[in-house]
Amino acid sequence: MAGFDGRAFGAEVVEIVKSYLERNLSPVAARIDALEARLRLLEAQVPAKEKAKPVVRLAAPTRIAER
Repeated sequence: MAGFDGRAFGAEVVEIVKSYLERNLSPVAARIDALEARLRLLEAQVPAKEKAKPVVRLAAPTRIAER
């Protein structure tokens, strides 16, 4: 009886997981690519002067009333 080959078992598990993830995540990746392409098209339609700068909002520090 042959002993357990951990290296071969690990390689098989990795291949199964990679295959599973590729099958299940490829539609999501395709949708993300399509959204990014659409976003690039929309951004190209807006002149550079009209593009608004991002607004960064920070929460004001809270003060605890002194007792």
